[in-house]
Amino acid sequence: MEIHPADLAYRRRSLRIMAAIAVLCALGLWQLNGWLGEVLPRLAQGGDLDYTRRWLRGLLVGLALLPVVPLWLFARSLRRLATAAQAEQRFPPREWRTLRDVRVLRGPIAASWIGRVRGLATTATALAVVCVLVALATYGFFTGAR
Repeated sequence: MEIHPADLAYRRRSLRIMAAIAVLCALGLWQLNGWLGEVLPRLAQGGDLDYTRRWLRGLLVGLALLPVVPLWLFARSLRRLATAAQAEQRFPPREWRTLRDVRVLRGPIAASWIGRVRGLATTATALAVVCVLVALATYGFFTGAR
């Protein structure tokens, strides 16, 4: 049984990046909560429905578009993985770094995993497209709802 060795430096760097992202997300949510706490009473008291509608439209469209770039990048990375694995008839490919030691798959089992990776890439791309469509529908709903 052939083993693809883990890259310890890659593991450490990945864990640091994930911890930094978690801290940034927590800070972002804390700031968003404070900001919404200040803005929402002003929107409710102002009485300007067009301003409130534009503000809400921008917020919802922005939230719908937020996951598009990460999903697209994830799909691109998965396609690169599948292409490299297909070329080598081996999963994972030799040059691909892993977080832990994994067993190397060959033959029909590798082809099955390559198919799964391609399917996941297609799913991520479809989700990115759905996010864009939701953003467009939200924009259209708030623009046409007068």
